[in-house]
Amino acid sequence: MPRLSAFRHTPGTLSPSGVLDVGLKCAHSCKFCYYSFMAGRADGHQHEALRHAVFRSTEDCLAIIDRLAANGLTNFDITGGEPTMHPGLPAMVRRARERGLTVRVITLGQFLMRPPLPPEEESAPTLLDALIEAGVTDFLFSLHSSTEAGFHETTRGSLAKVAAAMDTLDARGFQYSANTVVHAGNVAELPDIARLSASHGVYHHNFIVFNAYYRWDSPAHIAGMQAAYADVRGPLTRAVGILEAAGVAVTVRYLPLCAAPELTRNIVGVVGVHHDPHEWMNRAGNPDRDPDYCAEVLSVPVDGPREIYALRPGARRLDFGAAGAVDAVAVRGDDFKVFPALCGGCAAMPYCDGLDPKYLLLHGGTGLAPFARMEGRPPLTAARLAYLPAFVLKSEPFEDVRAAVAEGFRRTCGRS
Repeated sequence: MPRLSAFRHTPGTLSPSGVLDVGLKCAHSCKFCYYSFMAGRADGHQHEALRHAVFRSTEDCLAIIDRLAANGLTNFDITGGEPTMHPGLPAMVRRARERGLTVRVITLGQFLMRPPLPPEEESAPTLLDALIEAGVTDFLFSLHSSTEAGFHETTRGSLAKVAAAMDTLDARGFQYSANTVVHAGNVAELPDIARLSASHGVYHHNFIVFNAYYRWDSPAHIAGMQAAYADVRGPLTRAVGILEAAGVAVTVRYLPLCAAPELTRNIVGVVGVHHDPHEWMNRAGNPDRDPDYCAEVLSVPVDGPREIYALRPGARRLDFGAAGAVDAVAVRGDDFKVFPALCGGCAAMPYCDGLDPKYLLLHGGTGLAPFARMEGRPPLTAARLAYLPAFVLKSEPFEDVRAAVAEGFRRTCGRS
């Protein structure tokens, strides 16, 4: 019988979570992937570099886990690449549990129903069984489409394989979380993705609005990938409503607050992301650095974003050559995100990421409007601080974490 022992994170405090990057090796071809531009090969197909990437050694991964625990983190994600391709994954989960850490595996779910890779014991018929036996706490499944054809088009993977793993976990009373990257190709089906997620054992669903990082460096590159926020708002709002009605907590990452003001309680971007209990507090995206460097906890102020995301007021023009120019009244960090003239005087600016300048060059500011008032305690809005379902962390494999989320909804919304 599932047990209720979910850890409730205190809103407004920094995340206790970390990450272990096992390396960039991956067999998938997610069309929006920016890791595909990090693996050291610029030639050939976008994803070719991931095929040639290598994993960290299991020994290095175990050393990072030891250091995460020593540095005071209480839980962490294992990511890649595709971590279920790493033969040492069950050993990593066992080490995490030995160190008193909870551990979540981020995966596209394509290999969980296969036999585990050597040197794991043959007694576990599938990798999923081996990970459960090792004590895995949680999974974060990637649900980027609600149909087999759409999933294959987006990832070159199979939705049926993800569903098989989810069905197996559902039958065992093991609850988990889900991710959806919101891009131009799946905006219309966001409500259907929400229905799919709600029909399974998902307790928290993330919608991650596509970010134009790394080689997505121009309006031409993101055209056809970056959806206009005016087009995203309706389907995303309906999707959030479907999930919350089913008792699932929802977080929306990297959407300007005024792009969907009705979702203010769900939205958290770079400004407040380190106050999200699932966010990584150590260095990520460093598959070639030593364990001490990777496990070091970042310095983040409790009352604001990291310095690299700091708000810098002042008019400036960003020139993108033939693509055009963007006039801003303020920027975040080193022009990481910008606030165009329409944001001048917006009361939400201390809580909002702003916009990617490439987005503005492609779509302009249609559908955006400043807030006359926004309450909160920087870096989080009052609505986000009050949204208790988002601050539930799973702490045991077979706990009924949805019950804790339901309690959060009762306290937030007065639900019966």
